[in-house]
Amino acid sequence: MSSDRKLKILVLFDFPWWNAAAYYIQNVVLALGNLGHKVYFAGKTGIPICENLKDTETKFYDISLYKTSPIKLLKSYSSVKKIISKENIDILLPAVAQGHIVSGLIKKIFKINIPIIKLCLDNVSPVNNLLNRYLHNSLTDYFIFPGQATKSRYKPLFDVRNFKIIHAPIDMEKFLNYSPTNELKKSLKIPGEKVIVSFIGRFSPEKGIFFLLEIIKSASEKNDKLFFILSGSEQQIKYSEVEEAIEAKDLTKKVRILPKQEDVRDLLSITDIGLMSSRYSEFICRIAMEFMAFKIPVVAPDLNVIPEVILNDKTGFIYPLNESSFAAGKILQLAEDISLRRNIGNECYKRIKENYSLRTFENELKNIIEKMVK
Repeated sequence: MSSDRKLKILVLFDFPWWNAAAYYIQNVVLALGNLGHKVYFAGKTGIPICENLKDTETKFYDISLYKTSPIKLLKSYSSVKKIISKENIDILLPAVAQGHIVSGLIKKIFKINIPIIKLCLDNVSPVNNLLNRYLHNSLTDYFIFPGQATKSRYKPLFDVRNFKIIHAPIDMEKFLNYSPTNELKKSLKIPGEKVIVSFIGRFSPEKGIFFLLEIIKSASEKNDKLFFILSGSEQQIKYSEVEEAIEAKDLTKKVRILPKQEDVRDLLSITDIGLMSSRYSEFICRIAMEFMAFKIPVVAPDLNVIPEVILNDKTGFIYPLNESSFAAGKILQLAEDISLRRNIGNECYKRIKENYSLRTFENELKNIIEKMVK
């Protein structure tokens, strides 16, 4: 194959919710399309990522790859094999375990010389057994990891030699072209002298909402100029539960809960400090990148990809996972030193622009695809 040939690439992904993995895959599909390749998508139509991509030139095939039984797996195997034959697919990009298994089976049984590039978007360690080792070590040509933290879960189990770490991108133009207003701040009636600390994320256990309140309690007791905004969608944890906890900690006048913002930039534009309190997950850490693109220093836990995105003492502060008082201390340090906030904010913007742009992401994928078709 010629490296400049426009290829037919099949992405296998099926997850019913919009999450970090879906965000990553969406950017992969868009980048491949921008590079001129024809992208095919195997997964259940109607899931959020399919809705987001419906106006692109991506061709969709309705196949279930999510938590499939052995019988359904065989059916998926047959369906994917037909797509490969019908569309003359050049490369397989499985992004879920079931899609990876199906790709490996097809390659082995039919002896098809088709590259498999595994998109490793798991937030848990893969299963270590004989079949999985064979699938990864012998049938997979290349691995893409969204961060060193994810790679570290694979390396002890499999012979991962051909790989690349490609962090998720963000659209810098979206932030550069934003004209800030004070409407949100006015509607919230926040006094101008307040230092606004924002948490932005879904209200679910992995985001550490109640641990977050411990940080807020510790910091607000030592600086009455701090004002905290918690914004995100209700999921396993309801707003009413958080409101009760806020009242119990006597934080009612210092914390405001907002629903998920239609345009997160409105909230970012009035934020002085970004705060994260995740307990697990965070293998992409999109919100940290969005804070940083807005020149906002971030205080976040030492968890998964977070220390790769946020450079401690340079683009924010990393605190030990269970140390609420340590996190509070870093918030106080930033709140009391506007020059420090400004300097770190400038470093944040520089880092995101140089390392996490859509163009950087696209070029990284282009280099890998060219390796696979030489």
